[in-house]
Amino acid sequence: MLVDRRVLTAIQMLALLCAIGASGYLAYQKATNGVPLCTVGGGCMAALYSPWGYLFGIPLAYIGLTAATVLLIATPWLRYEVRAVSFALLLIGALFEIYLRYVEQAHFGGHVCMWCVSFMVFWWIAGASELLRLIRWPADAEAATA
Repeated sequence: MLVDRRVLTAIQMLALLCAIGASGYLAYQKATNGVPLCTVGGGCMAALYSPWGYLFGIPLAYIGLTAATVLLIATPWLRYEVRAVSFALLLIGALFEIYLRYVEQAHFGGHVCMWCVSFMVFWWIAGASELLRLIRWPADAEAATA
């Protein structure tokens, strides 16, 4: 049995809201030069302030917050082109998250950032929901036009 598109949309929106929470917290800590609470993993400070915490000079926390917010806004749209672009962005982000987990393991002495891993989990849930929405597209499109 396939999950209804509305349920997948709700799951995707909830996952992106959680991703916004995690990246928003790190973005706030970065903007205020704060020390992130890191009860698990011990690598939050290293991840936030390391040379690998930037992409083209922009903190990754800001990029994650912006990307998750844009995707959250696009989530309710039913146009196939919007869904396909959203999935492409989620896929690119998921692959980049794999690279960042490698960076954590290679350069942070085995420590991990619990906020970064949480963001990754929420991002992957949103990506899986988007993929399932795309797979269901023909049936959903027919139902929406009927």
